[in-house]
Amino acid sequence: MNKIIVYSEINAEKVTDASLELISKAYELKLQSNTEFQKDILVEAVVIAVELDELSKQRIYKAGADRIIFIKDTSAFCFMPTIYSKIFVDYFNQNPSDVILFPASEKTRTLAPRITTLLDTGLVADCTNLELVLKNNDIKLASTRPTFGGELMATILSKKIPQCATVRPGTFKIKDVNLGMKEYFEFTPSIYEENRIKLLRSLLDNKVSTSTLQNAKIVLAGGYGIVSANKIEYFDKLQKLAKILNATVACTRKVVDYGIMPSSSQVGQTGQTITPELYIAFGISGAIQHIMGMKNSKIIIAVNEDENADIFNYADYKIVADAKKVIDDMLGSVL
Repeated sequence: MNKIIVYSEINAEKVTDASLELISKAYELKLQSNTEFQKDILVEAVVIAVELDELSKQRIYKAGADRIIFIKDTSAFCFMPTIYSKIFVDYFNQNPSDVILFPASEKTRTLAPRITTLLDTGLVADCTNLELVLKNNDIKLASTRPTFGGELMATILSKKIPQCATVRPGTFKIKDVNLGMKEYFEFTPSIYEENRIKLLRSLLDNKVSTSTLQNAKIVLAGGYGIVSANKIEYFDKLQKLAKILNATVACTRKVVDYGIMPSSSQVGQTGQTITPELYIAFGISGAIQHIMGMKNSKIIIAVNEDENADIFNYADYKIVADAKKVIDDMLGSVL
């Protein structure tokens, strides 16, 4: 293993936090390789974009990248997976690596399978952990992800090279690594094909945030245990409480399935992965599907009337009580 490539996504002209999280994890794998296997590897951030500003460069280096490869997008000036996949593969064929990591964003969920298909290799999706292991005297990427509906965790070793994985935003922490000067190269693809889709105009509503839950410091999460006779009552109360506490409301998949809350509020294996400073779970049983999305919260408070609820196994503070009554008491104390 010579290096780890991290596909580093640019959104609104800035490198995404999800990409930085993955770069930092790749840096951890680099340290592991050096310590356990006495082998030095590079962490290489590959960026395909119209521009890469100086701040994004510094953030990439600071997160742990040894090298940035910038590929200027002169063909589309907007994300086009058919073109981006061929550009990336063109670079990879000239500069191969044993490992490619992708942040699992909406764009890369489309891009990564295209790239791995062109490279005739596999892809482990929505990983929750990555580590290096020794297998038949080769250093292999061990990718862990939920399986069997989230009931079990599977660690997967790829038989093919490159070994590829996607990781959802919020799974790892962004590190602060300062190792001095880094390498920066620009790569010109050998072939640009004409794009069949032309971008005429881009309209962005800067007032709309798509990452409210991702950036929230305090999250109030409701499970099916607070669903009342008219369903929405206690989620309305959570919204009122969240407004007072400057918090954000989240929920479990079952709440979304019943049409009580939108899917954008769902935390868990099939929702968002978040790491707030404070996570308060009201009436949540603690199914592993949900736990995978919030287990890295700094402080977890769980409120459930079932003293044997699985959520208590992950909580820093446990309140055995009717979650609906606790919400009423909290609202009563601040109104």
